[in-house]
Amino acid sequence: MNQQKLRRLILLISLLLLPVTFFYLSPVLIIEGAVSGIVTGSAIIFTFIFLFSLIGGRLWCGWICPFGSLQDLAREVQEKRITNPWIDRFRYGLFVLWILMLLAFFIRAGGITSIEPFYQTTNGLSVAGPIELTVFIVILFIITTIALFLGRRGMCHLFCPISVLMIVGRKIRNAIGLPGLQLTAHSEDCISCGRCTKECSQSLDVLSMVEQGRMEQAECILCGACIDACPKDVIRFSFGRPDRKKV
Repeated sequence: MNQQKLRRLILLISLLLLPVTFFYLSPVLIIEGAVSGIVTGSAIIFTFIFLFSLIGGRLWCGWICPFGSLQDLAREVQEKRITNPWIDRFRYGLFVLWILMLLAFFIRAGGITSIEPFYQTTNGLSVAGPIELTVFIVILFIITTIALFLGRRGMCHLFCPISVLMIVGRKIRNAIGLPGLQLTAHSEDCISCGRCTKECSQSLDVLSMVEQGRMEQAECILCGACIDACPKDVIRFSFGRPDRKKV
């Protein structure tokens, strides 16, 4: 099976499972739980994703995230590339506010009082009633609208806290030299066709990255679209330690 077909299949399955997993991916429920000193299921998942990013980078975004899958479907209608850096900066501001609120509520609650993996779910299911269904539909509508308005993976760029967690994890990995999944490029074989840049889900200038020999980029979600688009097999996945001179 073609790599991109496999990726899309995995993302589609993840999207279809979203009525089950919705609350486990909610940054709002993490805050709600913190008010009472509760570590929620979503907090546990967020922690796991952060730890995974130390080795896997943002593979979650490119291959598993159901919200990413929804935005990839929106891309069939809106192909616009996102190039405004202020959109990403806005996300970092929201993330800092989210972290400060999280810490403040846990401190006010006297620390962690309990761990509830199935917090606010019904027998483990997220969407199990009309209220949950309404919230579910509204959130999906908002995410789709943002992607249609801003362009490729607009929500990821604008306010996704998971993306920032993984970027932090990736930065830590690069700083301490942990081996991990990454892209490498044989720049000498590049014919500068630009197909890699055209196909990038994150609107990155992949061609420039290849030409400069600097494939490490915080916004890269390791989707592999650039790999499959390249007619000369210039870009490849690899597993190893980061090149300190190129990060």
